[in-house]
Amino acid sequence: MNETMEALLERRSTRHYTEEPVSEEALAQILEAGLWAPTARNRQEVKIAVARDPEWRARFRAAFSAADGRPNFANFDFGCPVFLFLYGEKDFPYIEMDSGIVVENMAIAAQSLGLGTVIIGCIRDFLRSEAGAHWRADIGMTEEDLFTVGLCIGHIERPTKKQERKEGRVRYL
Repeated sequence: MNETMEALLERRSTRHYTEEPVSEEALAQILEAGLWAPTARNRQEVKIAVARDPEWRARFRAAFSAADGRPNFANFDFGCPVFLFLYGEKDFPYIEMDSGIVVENMAIAAQSLGLGTVIIGCIRDFLRSEAGAHWRADIGMTEEDLFTVGLCIGHIERPTKKQERKEGRVRYL
């Protein structure tokens, strides 16, 4: 099996990170993988905001938790050292699909570098709400932008167990 297939098949959603920072070099490679992801019509509309400041993220978590009302989601970023916010022009019909492609490219790149990731969607409604307006501005989003997905990145503290795959999900026509 080649390295790409190994990275694809071994990637798991990591929810336990060490405090070790992600190097600038590794982060640059992960971001590059995202920026080179294929996009609809090659429009390259997906933007990425990098959040490393633990104090800013603690305030964001508190605001999200207060607005969301689900305390079990309050630590949505699982203490990872880097969190990425993906967003783009809300009128572009493929922004969510393109974001999915970009985030998966970055997750696989992180995996290839020995880092863990988990793709985060639970903050979507908060960042699309009036309560999230201040945070959208902090992230760098405009009124024309739509938050799509987030990504936790960090060094793996505890590996996630491999789950069996469901059968019968492929149909040949």
